[in-house]
Amino acid sequence: MISPATDPAAGRLAPAELIAATERVFAEELRDFIGELCLLDGGVLIGWVRGQHHGNIADLVASSAEPFFKDATLAYADAADVTLAWGRSMQVVLDMEFVTKPVTVFFKLILDSYFAGVTIQRIMAGSEPPFTPDILARALSSARL
Repeated sequence: MISPATDPAAGRLAPAELIAATERVFAEELRDFIGELCLLDGGVLIGWVRGQHHGNIADLVASSAEPFFKDATLAYADAADVTLAWGRSMQVVLDMEFVTKPVTVFFKLILDSYFAGVTIQRIMAGSEPPFTPDILARALSSARL
């Protein structure tokens, strides 16, 4: 999924190719975490989202990230939504944060009946060197256990 993002150093829109490449790297590195998160019954997660049980969702995210990432690297950002549209698959969307020293990524984790994906909303990184997907890949690698 491609969404507009800004180049943090220059304050301008990043090219679509950079956004797509960054989302691919990010989603690939989160694959284990997403798989662990999807072990929870979807009905329970939907109930928590609809009931605004943000603490439960945060605990689920933390416990799903625990085997793969250092503590507090991946966090639930206290916002979620469920989409139930006639003739379409159900989706749960969680606002998430990936926080490391060199890079912070604000993203949406999309859990659909048929797929899981990420949409990056904003990336905060230092201005030197210019941001590339490789910088994010290194940050993700250093955040892993």
